[in-house]
Amino acid sequence: MTQFLLQIALAGLAQGSLFALTALGLVMIYNASSVVNFAHGAMGMAATYVAYVLIARFEVPFALAFAAALVAAFVLGAVVQAVFLARLRNAPLLSQVVVTLGLFMLLEGLMGIAFGYNPRPMRESIAIAPVILGDLVLRPQDVLQLALLLILGVALAAFFAATKVGLGMRAITENTYAARLMGIPVGRLLAIAWGTGVALSAVAAVLAAPTTSVTPNMMDTIVVYGFVAAIVGGFGSMAGALVGGLILGVVVNLIDAFLAPELAMSIVFGLLLLVLYVRPDGLFGRAQVQKV
Repeated sequence: MTQFLLQIALAGLAQGSLFALTALGLVMIYNASSVVNFAHGAMGMAATYVAYVLIARFEVPFALAFAAALVAAFVLGAVVQAVFLARLRNAPLLSQVVVTLGLFMLLEGLMGIAFGYNPRPMRESIAIAPVILGDLVLRPQDVLQLALLLILGVALAAFFAATKVGLGMRAITENTYAARLMGIPVGRLLAIAWGTGVALSAVAAVLAAPTTSVTPNMMDTIVVYGFVAAIVGGFGSMAGALVGGLILGVVVNLIDAFLAPELAMSIVFGLLLLVLYVRPDGLFGRAQVQKV
């Protein structure tokens, strides 16, 4: 029984890494622009089709296709911010949210028209047989997902703490008006933040593709869990997004193993309500104090 639970936990951490990567991107965009990007998963999905085409049609190595997908995701995120959301900077926040919802539906429709809605298989990133340790099965793909999450988490922490661009983004988060008065290029940094956030979604999407197959709606469930992870961790906290995603992955796998996969979403949202009742700002969130 212990080994069975350990296997579930390992699989949950691997799955949770996808939720955490998605949540990290959501939080990064929200911190920079105060916009909840409902097109987050669709943008990562669109970039995944770049990797799929390069691998399936041109037999490009997975690593190069992965890199191309991340570049495409970064450009997509930066363009969306610079072309569309920058124009709505002074519009009501609801207008900006509706734009992301429209972009979500547009991208899924365009990918459906271009590639169809049938699942398209994509080979695993690591063509190595699973490692068997007693009764435990360790998949190299799972190790890669966890490793990338930890590497990117540390890299983002260092980026915000020690780079000029990262410090500028933190200044924008604190006070956009003051940051602009200090000469910080707000528009450019917002485009970088959106590009990086969408690239994180693309990392999750490309890693999920060998398991879920490539479809226009492949990220719908993952991005919902990404939102839950970000909220549980404290929307606005990068550390909270990472930890919340890993916890959520384990919880979902426990529900799948002992109850039924169909109940996972309902139970997770029930637990979300419970967490928010006890800690309205999330596990790592801080209460927002407004001076009047």
